[in-house]
Amino acid sequence: MNLPKRQEPSATSPEFQEDVSRDAIAMAFQKAMESHLRSHVPGTNINEQTFLASDYLNQFHELAMLLEALPTDPSGFASDLHSWHAVDYEEHFHRSGLNNKELAIAAYRRSPEKVRAQFDSAVARLQGEALRLVAAVAQALDGPPDLKMTCDGAAARLRVLIDDANAIANGYLADEDGGKGGKSSQITIDTLFRLRRD
Repeated sequence: MNLPKRQEPSATSPEFQEDVSRDAIAMAFQKAMESHLRSHVPGTNINEQTFLASDYLNQFHELAMLLEALPTDPSGFASDLHSWHAVDYEEHFHRSGLNNKELAIAAYRRSPEKVRAQFDSAVARLQGEALRLVAAVAQALDGPPDLKMTCDGAAARLRVLIDDANAIANGYLADEDGGKGGKSSQITIDTLFRLRRD
């Protein structure tokens, strides 16, 4: 007896017609990637919420220390000052000897859009100001005798901007939802007081 063949559901049959948009698929993939990265972040220098590593800011801390040391030996530190330049986030970690540098780069690329925009903006201000301060101090090397005052002021200004970027990397600045607004406000107040003192 010949039985009718069982029809396999086709790709166009109702069983396969799901109303899933490309945006929904992309969002699900994004969430999966974030979950995967977040599972690898604990125990590293990467913030679990922002996916940013404040280690990137070490190059600016080093510049601040160089500026503070410069008046003690202007000729000895001059070449270090003239050769200083900032590197971007990914290049910094590519060059580093950190074991988790590839994870730091991958996490940065998956950082929440608003957080990363705030951080990149703060870093752009920091890089621009750092270059301006380096040029100003370099000019002062052959200028007036108040080199220490110039260097101390430049280092203090740099540290304020480093603190701003560091705050974002560590999740202290709020998005529009006001998640951490209290801490954000306190950081802003502290920064203003530091600027007035400096």
